Amino acid sequence: MTTPNNSSSNALDSLIDETMRNGGEITPPKELWRGIEASISRQQLGSQLQVNNNRRWVIGIAASLFVAIGVLMGTHHVQMLSPGNRLQTEAQMKLLTMVTQQHQQQRELLLSNYQDAGFTPSFSELEVELQQLREAAIKVTQQLQQEPNNLELWKFLQWLHQQELELLKTMYMQPRTYRQV
Repeated sequence: MTTPNNSSSNALDSLIDETMRNGGEITPPKELWRGIEASISRQQLGSQLQVNNNRRWVIGIAASLFVAIGVLMGTHHVQMLSPGNRLQTEAQMKLLTMVTQQHQQQRELLLSNYQDAGFTPSFSELEVELQQLREAAIKVTQQLQQEPNNLELWKFLQWLHQQELELLKTMYMQPRTYRQV
């Protein structure tokens, strides 16, 4: 007596026997490969579309961050020009003016002391160097007005002022001659 289970069992046994004759491989009929290839192609295409869609999101987020950073930097720059920083800049400009005025007073005092003592400048060729030092000090002062936080410029201005005073001393240092009164 054959039951449905027996017919399934016989069909299974025949499939196993056929597989063993083919070297143990089960190959689907040729018509199935078209469907398999189409299914694989759709899966790959879907994953590529998903990757492209993800890239769009990443690029969008990166562009948004770039704009946000630009806005924050602009806001920070405006804050740097806030009243507190303006007061600091004004204080630095006042300091620059005071340093320049102090140097001019030192120079005038030095010159008047030498002249009162009867000294006259010698070495007129040093006048050119003196003029160059003064012009350099003016240029550095102008640059400091643009960059008041530049420490190197402040040091350079101080050095120029010192060199000018030293050059003036050199010009007036000569053998002492007395004037007759």
